[in-house]
Amino acid sequence: MKVGFAVAGLAVMTAAVGVLADVPHFSRVALLLPACDQPGLTSSELRDALSLDLRDEGLMLAPPGEVSPGDVLVRVEAACSADAQLTLNVTLQNETRTRPIDLGELPPAQRARALSLSLAELLSQLDLARASRNDVAEPPPAVVEASASSEPVGSTKPPSRSSVEVASPASKAPPTATPARPEPDRLPQDRGSGRRARAIWQLTLAPELRFFKTSSLWGARALGRYAAWSAGIDFLNARQSARPGTVSTVVVHASCAYHFTLLGEPEGSLLEAGPRLGAGRTFMNARANAIGRAASAQDVYLDAAFGARYSFRLSAALHLGLGAELGYARGPIGYADDLEIARTAGGFASLMVDGALRL
Repeated sequence: MKVGFAVAGLAVMTAAVGVLADVPHFSRVALLLPACDQPGLTSSELRDALSLDLRDEGLMLAPPGEVSPGDVLVRVEAACSADAQLTLNVTLQNETRTRPIDLGELPPAQRARALSLSLAELLSQLDLARASRNDVAEPPPAVVEASASSEPVGSTKPPSRSSVEVASPASKAPPTATPARPEPDRLPQDRGSGRRARAIWQLTLAPELRFFKTSSLWGARALGRYAAWSAGIDFLNARQSARPGTVSTVVVHASCAYHFTLLGEPEGSLLEAGPRLGAGRTFMNARANAIGRAASAQDVYLDAAFGARYSFRLSAALHLGLGAELGYARGPIGYADDLEIARTAGGFASLMVDGALRL
């Protein structure tokens, strides 16, 4: 009796094994490629990349040229041209998934990886667990591509750890959905606007002292400044007396200067230096004493100088500065009884304390 039950049980187990053997186990992928190689996409590079991605899906890649009835068939179709669009076809029994992909805008080094990720995603959409044995574990979730536009509608599977690590811009399908690049002239414009922000107008008023060999003149300088350039008017006067008489001097001249920055920034403390040229006229009025002789005179005044200026900020609109100049001038000299009393020619030095108002 026991022997009969054993024989019957063995027969049932044999029949069950035979039925399970007839169920196809879809664990291998057969890859068929176009007859002509695509630019930047070789068979060996694609197979190497696809083998790694299939391993995450619990699948293996069949040897080249080998196809069996139990394989998942993957076909890559394309015309033999440099700009041809590829078509991916994945077939399992009677179910086929198709996707077009354009790799033309990707660098050649990234095309095999992008194509492999797209193929792996199509494979993950097939129900391999239902088509194979019931006790086969469900494959890992699909590889989620970086582009949300290529995600299948209705997919709710979260990305697996491996898919997040390998996802890259190369996996976009189609890869044309790339973020817009910044305009090439954006950076130069920003730099230019920074320079324009510093090139502001200033009005400067400076009390001035100018020293010649035998004379000293005092007055003021008014300037309009823009960036490193400035132009303005100097008004100087003096009154020198000696035993023969008195000479009153008035010098009015316009000037133009250029100052380059040595230290600091225009918004704060600033040390600058540069050349200046001036031209104008000198008026001398001589008055002799009772025992002397004197003669009035006027002539062209020209000067050239090199100056330095240090300024610092008091407020957003007001800056104070201290300046000095060394230069040479050509102008008349005042005499009384052949004695030099006033001079506007020769070497000179100037000192200024200025206030600058920024507009």
